[in-house]
Amino acid sequence: MKVLIFGPSGSGKTYVAKAWKRRGIPAYEDGDINGLSCWYDKNGNKVATPTTASEALDNHYSFLWSKRVLQKFLSLRSEVYLFGGSGNIFDVINLFDKTFFLKIEPLIQRERILHSSRETPLMDFDEDRIIIWGEWIEQEAKKRNIPFVDATLSPDEIFEIISKH
Repeated sequence: MKVLIFGPSGSGKTYVAKAWKRRGIPAYEDGDINGLSCWYDKNGNKVATPTTASEALDNHYSFLWSKRVLQKFLSLRSEVYLFGGSGNIFDVINLFDKTFFLKIEPLIQRERILHSSRETPLMDFDEDRIIIWGEWIEQEAKKRNIPFVDATLSPDEIFEIISKH
């Protein structure tokens, strides 16, 4: 079974993936896959990782996954739970048997993003400190009838829901 779990910044993708790994579940974050993710400019050229959300937006950069790299990664595994997200995520969901969206309420999302443990907080706000990623991806998930999972549940509860679905 190949399962994709995605959601906006602060939805707990990294937290849940790490908890599942500790339990022996074959969970991966998109950053675990060498060559999967990269930033691109509007002409499709690879660019250095921006340091802030404003830099990415001002330059019209996109964070995209390589479908070829993902196909190879998935072909080598019979069971995988992949956590992450990209600007072209809906172009690769057909590679998975199941797909789920981690739904987070904006106030909880903001609280999580502002937490001191956050590795890249500057990528989650613009100059006005407003969360800028996530809304479009949720709308697209709704359009595609992708099941939503409450991101405030424990990793075990999330696994239970996904396993039964």
